[in-house]
Amino acid sequence: MATLVLGTVGRIYGGPLGAIVGSAVGGAIDRSILGDGGSGRDIGRLGNLAVQSAAYGEPIPFITGRMRVAGNLIWSSGITEMSTRSGGGKSVDSANSTYSYSASFAVGLAARKIAAIGRVWADGRLIRNATGAFLTPIEMRLHLGDEDQAPDPLIAAFEGPSGAPAYRGMAVAVFEDLPLAGYGNRIPNLTFEVIADAEAAHDAGVAIEALAAVNRRQLLTVEGSFPAISGHFSGRSGSLAAAIAPLAAIGGAAIAPNGRIVVRGEGGVPITIPEDDAQARAPGDLRPMERQRFQGGETLAAGVEIAFFDTSRDYQPGLQRVRRDIGGSIEQQTLACSMSPDEAKTMATSALARATAARLRSTIRLPWRYLALQPGAQIVIGDAAGTVWRVREARFENFVVSLDIERVRAGTIVAMQGDGGRAVAFNDVAAGETTIVVLDLPALPGELPTAPRLLIAAAGASPGWRRSAIEVSGDGGVSYVPLGIVEGGAVLGVALTALVIGSVYGWDRFGSVDIELLSDAMWLEGRSKVAVLAGGNIAILGDEIVQFAVAEALSPRRFRLSGLLRGRRGTEQAISTHEAGERFVLLDTPAMLAFDPPLEAIGRAYRFRATGVGDRSAVPIIGCARGKALAPLAPAHLQLSRRNGDILVNWKRRSRSGFGWPDFVDAPLGESSEAYRVEVLRDGILARQATVTMPQFFYSLADQVEDSGGDEVTIFVSQISAAVGPGEVVSATIRLV
Repeated sequence: MATLVLGTVGRIYGGPLGAIVGSAVGGAIDRSILGDGGSGRDIGRLGNLAVQSAAYGEPIPFITGRMRVAGNLIWSSGITEMSTRSGGGKSVDSANSTYSYSASFAVGLAARKIAAIGRVWADGRLIRNATGAFLTPIEMRLHLGDEDQAPDPLIAAFEGPSGAPAYRGMAVAVFEDLPLAGYGNRIPNLTFEVIADAEAAHDAGVAIEALAAVNRRQLLTVEGSFPAISGHFSGRSGSLAAAIAPLAAIGGAAIAPNGRIVVRGEGGVPITIPEDDAQARAPGDLRPMERQRFQGGETLAAGVEIAFFDTSRDYQPGLQRVRRDIGGSIEQQTLACSMSPDEAKTMATSALARATAARLRSTIRLPWRYLALQPGAQIVIGDAAGTVWRVREARFENFVVSLDIERVRAGTIVAMQGDGGRAVAFNDVAAGETTIVVLDLPALPGELPTAPRLLIAAAGASPGWRRSAIEVSGDGGVSYVPLGIVEGGAVLGVALTALVIGSVYGWDRFGSVDIELLSDAMWLEGRSKVAVLAGGNIAILGDEIVQFAVAEALSPRRFRLSGLLRGRRGTEQAISTHEAGERFVLLDTPAMLAFDPPLEAIGRAYRFRATGVGDRSAVPIIGCARGKALAPLAPAHLQLSRRNGDILVNWKRRSRSGFGWPDFVDAPLGESSEAYRVEVLRDGILARQATVTMPQFFYSLADQVEDSGGDEVTIFVSQISAAVGPGEVVSATIRLV
């Protein structure tokens, strides 16, 4: 039975700050590696498959605008364990078991219906970009929080139709089989860019109205102008007044409790009060009341600083400060709001100007007909030269309205420019589709395979491509198993021109080929001839392995290769088969995956597919394991000579283990025994076949007469491998007359 969990991935303290700062904090991992000697090992296995704990009873966040938040982990099916076995041959006990883990779970995002989500981070790493594309293979469904939304099908499948909550009125993201290998085999700390309001414009007044609506306070109204913000986060329990007080303060607003809640911000048309009305007096008091003005006794703040969540830096904590050239303290305001540095700078400037103006205060007394004036109201007194005052406190006593007022700053604040500082750059480009090339090649430098080998080269054309997992199927695509992960990718491309025939006995000084690479991020560079002779710049072009000393950049992604060594690693028979459009792969083995099927799989076709985000609809690539890495090379220096009518055939053996030619005498055998297949063709028709154990063959005159047919004899010779049979063939022709 699945486990229902109510709580949070990370405790929310003071808005999303705790989620951002604590995004890298993870749980402990309990691994157990068993066995020794000939026994198999359990690699990467967890000792405890329980979902990480979460605190109970945390409030569900209320979001307005656009904010980055860590949601509540509200449901999980538990951690799923999968194992794959490798090695061991026929001995099951000596095979290794490698374990991987995934989890399905639901995250509550907001206590209201939202419009959408934008980016998503896992342990602080971007996994979904602003376009909605996941940068790694992830299956996620979003429920916006409609009041009539149905239970998620995955939760319903685990809990049953009657036990699956629909979480109506709550925005929920459901993850299905999220791979946990990249997060320490635990559910990562997920943060989401939540877009709660569809409208583009947003300010503190909109946030106040939304908070009032969810608290069923329909009598609350918002008047005046409020500073622009991108979003607001309310994640603490408490009263409505406590939630809206910081928003009212940044707008220079006051709350008027006159049967209804009225939040008045700056701006609007002030009420004009005649000078005579400001001279009200109590009944029976014959002396006129004098209006008193006084300079506030508080120390003038030297500056204001605003702490906020910076939208230009992926909602990281930001700080903007405005100072005066005087001594004194700095007034600090910490806001659970997201905004740009410019908006925060303008807000701080406005707050400092407002505080400076408000130091001039007064108390006036008005007739009882001004009872409607409440805190937050703005007034102009007839002889005050247009000075605008705001009511701080109102009292009614002996039919006289007493108002404590403060001066309102004059004019408007010009928008300021703020610098958010340098942000850590995250890749926000979709990975795109993976290109796969399957190579069946002779043994490369430093290799001597004992089993068939296919090399898998993969890369992506998109600037966002970084890696891809590769899977292989040996049953025609019915099932796939993981092969590995390609990191960074190989250098892939195609030939724009056809490489002409060249010599295989030295440097090809005249041949060249133009190559177009798959991605702008790929590059080719020249090497010295010494470095090339030592094995550098080796590539497969079509079916010929070449090396190049010169790589001339022609334009982005295009290079002209020259200074070539041809027919490397026994591929000289492919020098005449080139054409434009053929494949090009730089043979960098650490950047490729090796797939070694069993010996009996020679001739079998395998399917390979990438499992990246952009590869879900890609067609698998088919590769056949023909065992070229095990096949003997074609013999060298095949010569046909006559002796008294007989034909003597001689050759030199070559070895896939002897490319270095260390003794300059003869190549090592490289096979379990020395054997060659010789085929005799008369005018293209097979006349005779033989197996010899020495690098020579005697075609006697008597055999020639017996075979008869035609005036031309062609001899084909190939070395025989006990594993894969005859290897590459070399031939020569001689006329009989």
